Amino acid sequence: MSDNREHTMTERVAQVISDLFSPIVLPAYMMAVAMWLSPLVAVPERTRLVSMAVVVALTAIIPTAVILTLIKLGKVRDVSLSSRSERMVPYVVSILCYIATVLFLRSVHAPMWLCAFYLGAALTSVCAAVITRRWKISAHSSAVGGVAAALVWMGFRGLLLAGSIWWVTGGIILCGLVGTSRLILHRHTPAQVFAGYALGAASVTAMLFLLAN
Repeated sequence: MSDNREHTMTERVAQVISDLFSPIVLPAYMMAVAMWLSPLVAVPERTRLVSMAVVVALTAIIPTAVILTLIKLGKVRDVSLSSRSERMVPYVVSILCYIATVLFLRSVHAPMWLCAFYLGAALTSVCAAVITRRWKISAHSSAVGGVAAALVWMGFRGLLLAGSIWWVTGGIILCGLVGTSRLILHRHTPAQVFAGYALGAASVTAMLFLLAN
């Protein structure tokens, strides 16, 4: 009985971690880091809040609304998009939303490194959409891998104003927590999780070095 309770509790914690750091919300978290933990903190607060609201709408609210609509229409079974066949439309929507985010950020003269992150997220989604046709790569680990890569890049460039080593370390630890949660929930194999890390980190790093140097 005790073992069953511990197993249930472990799965609950894994589900909470998986939900709190899902691919839909991580790009919004990254925007918050950019707005309040980088030199962009010098931008007027109203501008930062408006920019944050627009990015949250584009990268989180719109994709979530699309998924919920697909569930209501019976095209998708759950918000986790457990089946590979259910992921294509949400991926396309995410790609379009990331591109719209980049266009918005350019319109408000955001630095290229911030635009590069969202272009990296778009590239990650394009690659994941192609891979998903054959293999269920982890979208969670792709997203968190991209965020961790961006934090490392920002840390090395001196763009994290408050304890950069702690934020970089936290990003790496978060990768472990998210990947482990996906394994505990039996949503992915270790190979799918590590492939996701590699895809997200490589895509974001490539865009940062190509566009933000």
